[in-house]
Amino acid sequence: MSLDANFEFKSTINDSNIISQVYLLCGSQWSGPLGADNFSKICTSNHLNYLEQGGISETFCIIEKSSNKVIASTIIKHQKSLFKPADKSHAISSVPDPSSFGIKHITSLLVSFVFVDEKYRSKGLARQVVSKAIESTESNIIKKHLDLGDDNFKKMCIDETTGHVDPQLANYYLSKEYVWYLYSGVNTYYERFGFKSYPLDFYKIPTGLLSEGQEDIIKQLVENPDSHHGKHLKLLLSDNEEDLNIIKFILQTKELEILTELNKLLFHSDLQSDRRSSTSLTNMSTILSMSRLGSNHALSSITESNQPNIQGNARKSSAQNQTISKFSIKPDFLHYQWNSIMENGMAGSETAKKFSNIKGAILTNDLQQKSHYILWNCLKGEFFIIGMGEIQYQGNQSGNYRRRGSSFTGLNELGGYNFQDLDLLISAALYNAKNRGKVFNNVYISLNDLPDEIPDNIMQDFFINYLPFSSYASEEHKEAKKQENEKQEKEYRCELITDAAKQVGVLPMLKKFGSKSFEYELDWISNGMWCWG
Repeated sequence: MSLDANFEFKSTINDSNIISQVYLLCGSQWSGPLGADNFSKICTSNHLNYLEQGGISETFCIIEKSSNKVIASTIIKHQKSLFKPADKSHAISSVPDPSSFGIKHITSLLVSFVFVDEKYRSKGLARQVVSKAIESTESNIIKKHLDLGDDNFKKMCIDETTGHVDPQLANYYLSKEYVWYLYSGVNTYYERFGFKSYPLDFYKIPTGLLSEGQEDIIKQLVENPDSHHGKHLKLLLSDNEEDLNIIKFILQTKELEILTELNKLLFHSDLQSDRRSSTSLTNMSTILSMSRLGSNHALSSITESNQPNIQGNARKSSAQNQTISKFSIKPDFLHYQWNSIMENGMAGSETAKKFSNIKGAILTNDLQQKSHYILWNCLKGEFFIIGMGEIQYQGNQSGNYRRRGSSFTGLNELGGYNFQDLDLLISAALYNAKNRGKVFNNVYISLNDLPDEIPDNIMQDFFINYLPFSSYASEEHKEAKKQENEKQEKEYRCELITDAAKQVGVLPMLKKFGSKSFEYELDWISNGMWCWG
């Protein structure tokens, strides 16, 4: 479909006029209480600052010629990513493929800020601006590789007789260097461009779940650190350099976890986890700790039987080699900071600005000698927890004195999980969301952003059975449970959302470079909200 003669397709890297018009257009619907003008100023400033710090972002738009007005837009950001090629050498020989060794650093291309002026909708402009942006970006990337003098690329992709580039070969070569991705808010709309869905499940936690007792405890831990002996809550502020360094450290730790997942070459079909990679081998100690003797557990299905096989056929092993390439966004503080600054700018009242400056918290339990972090962010008008997990415990910083180990530290060796500490972290997020304004009725967390060290079924028990009626719950909450009043019960109940594309408006998607078909195999590791576009 060609573009109407009244419209013109344009692109720019740093034209502040076009960039501000694009954000002004998006702000007509996405600005909330800020208003479109303020939304555009904040986003444009953030965008230009991102470019100055080394970020790569290109703006594409369709302009109406008569009015010189931007009527459709999208922004393509280049981000650092990681790629693990599939090792298929075992299928043809016993010699490993050298090209499959290690992790490759590649570039992911993020499609964001897709928007069409309300007056010009139903004309196919969204399809055209996205299609042309993808086509232009891929064409420029091919040209870039030719200009760089990549001999291997030239030998593979240029026809020696004609001197022309073979697009099919070029796309095949570059599909191992670039991957498209986005988080769709319009369900599977982007399948028409070749994007494949990687659905996320979420827990929805009502802010009304925060009781007065929980709120008082959070206030005491923040205002009087010594009010609860053995537990300390540190807030992470976006205007504090030390706190930003902690967030950088958390992102580095996240990267190490991702590298571990990417490097796994074997997986077991009976042991794979729901929220990790579909080809990842679930931690064996976790599986063992969750099983009882004689129980019908996942391990029982892989136990070799001593009984003779009646049919005489050997049992087919479920342990398999990795045959699908793996991909992950690389944790990048610059990308995190983009979302953080956007969030700060969107805050309206002074109270909202104060609490928007708080990006998460760290809870330290001296008895167990453990610390856990939680990070959050406001994305697409909702409040999301974008990460939870354990962070290295630093112990007593004031001297060499070390507290005598409590018997509760035995929980560590027994494989126990401290629900009360998890409760405090979630409560801190609910408290923050509640103080940003009445606009946030719920807090969301994807299963991929939950602590990796805690099994899925344990976390489900925590959210569904423990959190709504924890020991901190007020008498009103407990009475609501006793009376089994449906309205009250729903207000204080966490919900597992398995259709987030419709209910939350979030659907992660990937696209193969140079292809319009979503029929391909690629395993997206850790596609949680921490790498939201």
